[in-house]
Amino acid sequence: MHAFDFIRSPGKAGVRPIYAVSGDDSYLRDETIGAIVRLALGGQADDLAVTRFPGDQASLADVLDEVRTLPFLVKRRIVIVDAADPFVTAHRKELEAYAEKPSTVGLLVLSVKSWPGNTRLAKLVEKVGQAVDCKTPDERELPPWLIALAKKDSDAKLEDDAARLLVELVGPEVGLLVSEVEKLAVYVGERKVIRREDVARMVGAGRVETIWRTIEAATTGQAGEALVDLDRLLGSGEPPVKLLAGLTYSLQKLHHAGQLRRARVDLKDACQRAGIFPRDVEKTARQHAHLGPSRVDQLPGLLLQADLDLKGDSPLPPRIILERLLVRLARERRD
Repeated sequence: MHAFDFIRSPGKAGVRPIYAVSGDDSYLRDETIGAIVRLALGGQADDLAVTRFPGDQASLADVLDEVRTLPFLVKRRIVIVDAADPFVTAHRKELEAYAEKPSTVGLLVLSVKSWPGNTRLAKLVEKVGQAVDCKTPDERELPPWLIALAKKDSDAKLEDDAARLLVELVGPEVGLLVSEVEKLAVYVGERKVIRREDVARMVGAGRVETIWRTIEAATTGQAGEALVDLDRLLGSGEPPVKLLAGLTYSLQKLHHAGQLRRARVDLKDACQRAGIFPRDVEKTARQHAHLGPSRVDQLPGLLLQADLDLKGDSPLPPRIILERLLVRLARERRD
């Protein structure tokens, strides 16, 4: 079952003793696990009823002991193994045995990236439990789902062409799409109808998120992802000069923080003084590590040259100028 269907009607098959929540979309995995918890506990939702284990450190004995322990003051005990791929690999035989006779007092939730349906464990889980697929959906599946979501969560009518434009602008990023629908519903207010022109006017924040993601991909060596995001931005009608301005705004901060670090300022203080959010300190460290000191120093020059090229110094098309900049940032460091 895909996460879209499960989240819409989690109780359709009743509460099951085992759930395998798999796929690469972290938003859908989180929403699915949340739906499982609410289904299992109902009005008694309580953090004390939920125990989480990291998959790369979890002991099989600890996990099974926890899921078999009688619940206290709640309906059921819920045990979630996050990033459980190594846990499943290490304990496949034991989990198969458990699936043949699961606990009657607790639920076991395995959150994994990969869940091949042809394994014996997967077949046993499908027999007694529920496998929920949280893979990134095809873009064609998203508009009708967003229309239903707007109606259910915001009592708003998201028109079909508006939904399709939203997907074109944001891409198949479910978490971002949900956030945009919520903002659009607030924007239209009592009108309760979200039209194409509303999306065109209001989804600038989504484009900013994509610009940030493009920068992060390029400055951590992920050229392919950066170029895909650039293509999406240009395809949505974003002017190349405006795109470069967005790139420059963030990369100048990265350069400033790098200069401060060269002057022996610690990373956290350098980021603060450069205007970088505290949540992005670790990301900045990764970006500096990928670029290397020389390229961090060269950022203003690279950005200035790209700006001059866009304004007529180069015969190359604007797309190629921006692609060349991203590739230069993404290549391996040489110092």
